[in-house]
Amino acid sequence: MDNFEADWLRFHPNSQPVGHLLREAEGWNLTRFHFLPNDRRLAADHDELRAVLERFNRVATATLGEDAPCWLVILQSPNQDRRLGQRLERIKSRYSLTPGWSFFNPVDNLSYQACAGEITWRTDGFNRLLLHVYQTELWDVMWMNKETGAVFRPYDAGADISQPTPNDLIARIASFYGWMPTDGRGYIHFNAAQMATAKFQVTKPCAEAIQKVIAAEKR
Repeated sequence: MDNFEADWLRFHPNSQPVGHLLREAEGWNLTRFHFLPNDRRLAADHDELRAVLERFNRVATATLGEDAPCWLVILQSPNQDRRLGQRLERIKSRYSLTPGWSFFNPVDNLSYQACAGEITWRTDGFNRLLLHVYQTELWDVMWMNKETGAVFRPYDAGADISQPTPNDLIARIASFYGWMPTDGRGYIHFNAAQMATAKFQVTKPCAEAIQKVIAAEKR
């Protein structure tokens, strides 16, 4: 077991670091934000693209913490094409990511290898990588705080995040509830055991936004 695998399983037992399946994880405090209006995937102009990048950073910093020690993780699989493989090799070199944990995911019916490296999260420190994700040149890139297990997983124009407690997740939602998807792609999941003792209050607009996400998810 490598160091990343040990840290991941310490915080997230019985789960694998497959970003596009994060929504299905059990026992996590999870939600999703989307950074463009009307749930669009692409920015209309350079100003909007700059706004997406700024929102990536704001949510990541709130989730992980500024100057926080983190794992940066990308996945490799046998079915990746040559161009993606070359891009991943450049990223592994740039961030000193080491191939380690190998596992089979039954949902995807694929074998993966996690390439991970220890980094410090800093606002605007990973903009090139975030732009690769926005441009769908990379996917399933994740950052995990080494001390809390909090996860930031960007996708084209949004991000899935996890927090260590329901109260922490509610605090993130209270800050960014205006960015929760309204087309049924949004979700809010809590660790059921932790919810037994969790107590929190939110503003009326935040509560209404949460109800819209829950109602859309149930449809």
